[in-house]
Amino acid sequence: MKNTNFLLLSVFLLLSQISFGQGTLVNIEIKEFQTIDGPTLSGITGYMQVPESRDNPNSRKIKVKFTHLKSLSQTPNAPVVYLEGGGGTSTWQADDPEYLVDWLPLLKISDLIFIDRRDSNNESLTYIWQETFPSDFFISQDAAYTHYQKMSKVALSSFHQSNIDIGAYTVKACANDVGDLMNVLQIKKYSILGFSFGTHIGMAVMRLFPDQIEKSILVGSDGLNQALNYPSYLDQHIDKIAMMVKQDKNLNAKIPDFKKLVERVMEKLEKEPAVVTITNPLTNLEIELPIGPFGLAFILRMDIDDSGDIPVIPRLLYSIDKGDYAMLTWFAQKRMVFGLAVPAASINLQLASGATSERWQKILQEAENSLFDNVVNFPFSAVKDHWLTDNLAFEPIAPLKTNIPTLFITGTLDCRTPEEQVDETMKTFSNAKHIKVVNSGHEQTLWNKRIFDEAIPNFLLNKEIKITKAYYGDIKFLPLEGPSDDHPSIK
Repeated sequence: MKNTNFLLLSVFLLLSQISFGQGTLVNIEIKEFQTIDGPTLSGITGYMQVPESRDNPNSRKIKVKFTHLKSLSQTPNAPVVYLEGGGGTSTWQADDPEYLVDWLPLLKISDLIFIDRRDSNNESLTYIWQETFPSDFFISQDAAYTHYQKMSKVALSSFHQSNIDIGAYTVKACANDVGDLMNVLQIKKYSILGFSFGTHIGMAVMRLFPDQIEKSILVGSDGLNQALNYPSYLDQHIDKIAMMVKQDKNLNAKIPDFKKLVERVMEKLEKEPAVVTITNPLTNLEIELPIGPFGLAFILRMDIDDSGDIPVIPRLLYSIDKGDYAMLTWFAQKRMVFGLAVPAASINLQLASGATSERWQKILQEAENSLFDNVVNFPFSAVKDHWLTDNLAFEPIAPLKTNIPTLFITGTLDCRTPEEQVDETMKTFSNAKHIKVVNSGHEQTLWNKRIFDEAIPNFLLNKEIKITKAYYGDIKFLPLEGPSDDHPSIK
């Protein structure tokens, strides 16, 4: 989109509501966005109103927030639509000068559009458990499953009474939100930049609107049949960290075999759970909480592929082995929220994507032989057979076959969306390139300087990408004992 067209569109949107298809723009504002120590950007921000369920003519309306930033270039490339993972919200980055400055390499060549996922700004889609926190939640997988199924049953009843159609929060619905927004913004060609679950939605957009997608960049890629993970990914990740610990002279003397340490600690917690004192954030009351092997497995699953937490993992396990539960307390406090809330739309999105029966059977088989059982899929696996319907899937069996130019980017220490998973996805991408970021966990891969400042701009500009690998930096494990200011779990 040319900058003059952007200006005219901005004025038009400000003066009137505009509706195309099932999307209507409301509360549009033309504004300037500040970057810290950098240029000021112009753009529009507001909401697109769409039916909660496009299949129901009587559906209530919901709002999807977006921000469209104008490129610094006078002749910009096709706009780039950013699709966030995790909680699904990204528009806040346009209003944060420190974060916005990181997007300048892309804004120098293209307009940038942040779009929040349809559930991300709606607190009513999260059910909060008001009863007593179950004392056995972190002891075993069975206990966690029982509690989560109980919570989800109450949650679904609550949503039904509030006339919230949780079944409308699917990957296909999110992809159609993107399509409708492009229609109302009158953008005929655009590129996608997806991160984590945003890649999942991005591939659905590619399937639904292939003629409109110029290029796609998929970081930490989750394919359309990959929302539920193989337990072996976590086991293999333990082996990777074991090799790194073995090569660290400071750690190897006290941890000669990291994998055996993990096994020993899991066995210890099986025989006698560690009891920690944490604060219930809803009541602000302290409670004693036993942590068994499931609790530790869940903590590891959540934090072991983050480059910011990997350095502390050996110390965490070493301290538990020695009977010191101070660090474990910090991690348990951080993760107890999973026993207090049901993020219904997020659960629905995962289950709506689904998994083929063959993939699910392989997951169950691997779980039987995994040290961590099926913790990689909690809480989705807990409610898989107790949720709304089995008929939510968006063609998970059919791989996405496409010739859209695609750049895959993966961290070598990412066990949520590991390299082998991306290799599986790429088999049906006829025009794809894969860059691996060495020593990068799941959360860090996109912001590697060489990736964001060089590889992505060159890809969008049709320039040669000369690298197949980038480097995040060395993983420096924390000392096993003594004071340290390098991680908040160490006091």
